[in-house]
Amino acid sequence: MIVAATLALTGCGTRASDAEVRAGVPSAGTVTLDQATIDQLTAAAHAGGVAGSGTVTGLPAATGTGAGTGTTTTPTTPTDSAKPGTGRSTAGPATTTGSGSAPATSGRCTAPAAPVSFGQIGSFSGVLGAIFASARTTAAIYAQYANASGGLACHPVTVYSVDDGGDPSRAAALAQDLIGTKKVSALVATFAPLSMGGILPVVERNKTPMIGGDAVDPAWFSRPLLFPQGAGLDAMIEGSLRLTVSQGKTKLGLLYCVEASLCTSIAKTLPERAKAVGAEMVYQSPVSLTQTDFTAQCQNAKNAGVQSFGMGVDGSAIARVARSCAALGYFPQFASGGGVISPPQARDPGIRHNTMTTSSGTAPWFLTDTPGQQEYAGALARYSPGMEPDGNSMQAWASMKLVEAAVRNLGVAARAKPLLSGDLLDGLGKVKHETLDGLSPPFTFSPGQKAAPQLHCVYFELLTDKGWTAPNGSKPVCTNAT
Repeated sequence: MIVAATLALTGCGTRASDAEVRAGVPSAGTVTLDQATIDQLTAAAHAGGVAGSGTVTGLPAATGTGAGTGTTTTPTTPTDSAKPGTGRSTAGPATTTGSGSAPATSGRCTAPAAPVSFGQIGSFSGVLGAIFASARTTAAIYAQYANASGGLACHPVTVYSVDDGGDPSRAAALAQDLIGTKKVSALVATFAPLSMGGILPVVERNKTPMIGGDAVDPAWFSRPLLFPQGAGLDAMIEGSLRLTVSQGKTKLGLLYCVEASLCTSIAKTLPERAKAVGAEMVYQSPVSLTQTDFTAQCQNAKNAGVQSFGMGVDGSAIARVARSCAALGYFPQFASGGGVISPPQARDPGIRHNTMTTSSGTAPWFLTDTPGQQEYAGALARYSPGMEPDGNSMQAWASMKLVEAAVRNLGVAARAKPLLSGDLLDGLGKVKHETLDGLSPPFTFSPGQKAAPQLHCVYFELLTDKGWTAPNGSKPVCTNAT
């Protein structure tokens, strides 16, 4: 019933980290991580953010390469051959066909073109680290995957991934370093809902496109340099409300975090939005993300007759709510967004017993119905075999595929020169009725557009004792969100 991305606003007070991931260079399939990042990703995994085993798979072992280097490099070049420059890898299940098939180029590359670098900024530490870590790992996987297939129009790909800790000031400094010092051509797969205010002025000052990300902040659909890869927050809220009502839950409640202003602004608009789809908000309460017991909220909601509880909190808090309500013999359905909950959190028996509905801007991560989903699953299986797919990983992959679509739109000429920000903007302006091979509802961008058009189509997911299912499969459901 409530927001995929409200949770994404739960990182208030996280500690910034100097960790940086440099993926994809100098040779195809190589990932370089500094030791701080390895430690951070390992901690996130133990907290439930990456792989259910509690280990970070598909990433370098934390053994170091020598005194003072601060990095660990593990070559992961495929043992079977790829076909550079054809846009096809002959290895593994990641090879697909269609307009979204991997990496954008036509014809065989006779020699590498100039390297192209991208920057990723995300809140990868603290509370957000548990759910956003997979987006960072997936960007690194894409760099391996693209380079093993010949790069983007023969350009070897580098992705620099940095952690802003949810701090806008730090995000601004990181954005300036990526754009001004590392000379990235675009920011990609940005997962920084708390720190967009720091990033946007740097992007606009340097005329650098932001391609794909969490799509939570209103700026994704109001600024000319932002290009979302799927539906945004309004459509996800609308979709969640409609899915909840379709399951016969018309008495709705809401728990929303006090740590983020967007949570409170959503709470103000929910009653009218619920009424518009035939539901009634009968209970709302602010809560803290650090709160350990929700007995009072559960009792009040039970008294009010709440059938479905919108959760504007993170996955670990949802699990604590489930335990508090169960102690009262009360088992409301939960509703949130696909990016709110990590795979280990989704295995929580309390959440599964209550059931949980979610709405997402990109296709269900656990299905392989479309070529795009098959390619995503194949790349994860090949380059990070222990990693479980999840909503934010899917969004990061779709973000990188949007980059790919933009480069493809430039044609063969893209190989003749470096891929700069202006080139990517040209390619993005030619995106027409793009679905990224089934990863997103159809979307179109226009040259020089004032803002990306809102998408009104989302995907539905349902979590029960049996795990994740998709009530509508991999087909988007269109809403009336405005």
